[in-house]
Amino acid sequence: MYKLTEVQRWYIISERKKGTINILKVVRSFKCTHVTIYNVINYYHRHNDVNYTDRYNAGRPPALNSKQIKQLDRTIQRNLSTTAAELLSLTNFNTTERTIQLYHRSLGYRPRKSLVKVKSNNINEEKRYQFAAFHHHANMENYIFEDECYVGLRSTQQIVWCERGEPTPTKEISSLRAHVNLIGFIWWNGYVFRRFNNWLNTDSYCEIVNEALSGNLSKLNGF
Repeated sequence: MYKLTEVQRWYIISERKKGTINILKVVRSFKCTHVTIYNVINYYHRHNDVNYTDRYNAGRPPALNSKQIKQLDRTIQRNLSTTAAELLSLTNFNTTERTIQLYHRSLGYRPRKSLVKVKSNNINEEKRYQFAAFHHHANMENYIFEDECYVGLRSTQQIVWCERGEPTPTKEISSLRAHVNLIGFIWWNGYVFRRFNNWLNTDSYCEIVNEALSGNLSKLNGF
């Protein structure tokens, strides 16, 4: 048990708490025995810590104590996109960025790119809900549904730290930098999609509608 580093011991406890610990994998990775793994777990259950205070605990003391490690874990959970330097500034621990990075990973966090989502418009959502409620019993065969879509690409350059098995948080942005404009028409037995340039106004919208639906007039008889 005493041959494992503090980071390795905290990793064992972190995986144990999440219920994802693979004893055989840890034994092979840390080159220790099964008994050593269970000794670490049992010691933590008795003392709520993995730092030994008996005669076997020789050498340099750990950089962070158990209270500081718990504080670091809470800080990471509240600030998933913070760097090691920012975490060091938030916690004011007397240690180095490299040490924070080691504890970061020992607690089970791994880097991911955050998901991007454009902020929703509450007014539009309310209008959609009102339309659905008003037409709840309507015959959908008598309607043409049309919508414009702006498919965009944007790099947020943001890395977030998440524990294994946890969902990646979404970052909302107010606008898109590069996009493709699409318009689509869907009715009971057909559909049409078109790409268009620039932004729509009354004239350009009517022009696109005429162009997109002119080849389907026979199918649209009665709409």
